[in-house]
Amino acid sequence: MDIINKSDFVENNKKKIPVRLGRPIDKLRDLAILKAALELVAEKGYDSVTMDAIALRAHAGKATLYRRWKSKPYLMAEAITLIMPSVQKVDPNRCGNNLRNYLCELLSTYFGVDDEVRQKVMLSISTAISRDKSLSEAIHLDCITSQTYVFRKAIECSINQKIDDHQLKLLADVGPALLCYHLISTGKPIEMKYVEHIVDDLIIPLISLNRK
Repeated sequence: MDIINKSDFVENNKKKIPVRLGRPIDKLRDLAILKAALELVAEKGYDSVTMDAIALRAHAGKATLYRRWKSKPYLMAEAITLIMPSVQKVDPNRCGNNLRNYLCELLSTYFGVDDEVRQKVMLSISTAISRDKSLSEAIHLDCITSQTYVFRKAIECSINQKIDDHQLKLLADVGPALLCYHLISTGKPIEMKYVEHIVDDLIIPLISLNRK
């Protein structure tokens, strides 16, 4: 999803946020504010964005923002829920011969491959969490980690045998950890060929070893 350029951003996300005052206009205003926040974080980084800047970009009064969110971290926490993929269930039918493509799809969906804007937001937020206690407290980590949980369950399903939980977690963390490291260390967008490289040359061979 291209946060900035996708014309139906508001339409696609109407159902994702609560209507605080019970009127449709409030939901549209909230979405405009959240969209503005995401745009600014992608452009300038989380630390450089202020509530004043978000209000200006969204053509809203600063008081309007503070009536809805008590601080920037809570506003951003809600904005992030709009760009994270919806929680999915593992598809057992894809854990067999089609496993490789399934794992590539799960990783690419979670990290927003081919969406540079979303990746910039994720990079900025992930680095800010470690130094901003308020942001860390505001963000519900389950909305961020849900997709990696699905990735783990897909691996477990494909092995089709009992595996130690610690070993399974380590195996499932390899892909997401490498992609996070790539984002943080290079600051460059993740490309699909890198996702495929991780799955083909690391994850699939490790799964094969655990099937023996």
